[in-house]
Amino acid sequence: MRKILAAVLCLAFVFTSGCKKLLNGKYDPDLSIGEQIKTRHYNHSAEIFGKNELLDEIIDASQKKDTARISDLFSDYALENAEDLDKEIEEYFKNFPQIETIKDRSCAVSGSHNRGSTEYKYLYTIAAKFFDKDGNEFRFIAKWIEGNTEDPGMQGMHSIQLITQEMYSKHKYTLHSWEDEPGVYVYFE
Repeated sequence: MRKILAAVLCLAFVFTSGCKKLLNGKYDPDLSIGEQIKTRHYNHSAEIFGKNELLDEIIDASQKKDTARISDLFSDYALENAEDLDKEIEEYFKNFPQIETIKDRSCAVSGSHNRGSTEYKYLYTIAAKFFDKDGNEFRFIAKWIEGNTEDPGMQGMHSIQLITQEMYSKHKYTLHSWEDEPGVYVYFE
């Protein structure tokens, strides 16, 4: 009877500690959203955050022009390899509109996963359409790398793109992938 009770208590401890660890999708409530997302090591975390917390975090930090919060989302790889990320973020903040409405949130995924092992490499495209108070339309696209067993430092945001509707309609922008240089791209005329 003691062994059964001990086993039940052990299972209860494992179950509750596991649920507690993942409460609201967070490993540690003392970490920023960027740190929480970048330290995940299970599939599809960006997809979970893509339409909600991740996009909201980027938008909120952008409207508040919070360089530290935006930088915190970028992968170690992006921070080390972007040409001049601080300057790019500054230019992005200069052009970021005061958003009135957000529409057409989406999160698309491309990549691969070897089901026989833990190897995986995913790229998420997180996108939205914004309208400012004057009715001007903007497109927002972020590229997020969800892990890369070949290079774990790539996990995190790879690029942000802010595009005016005019540039978007004329196809005068580039959809960057993980093979392109990381950074922040602003497409305004």
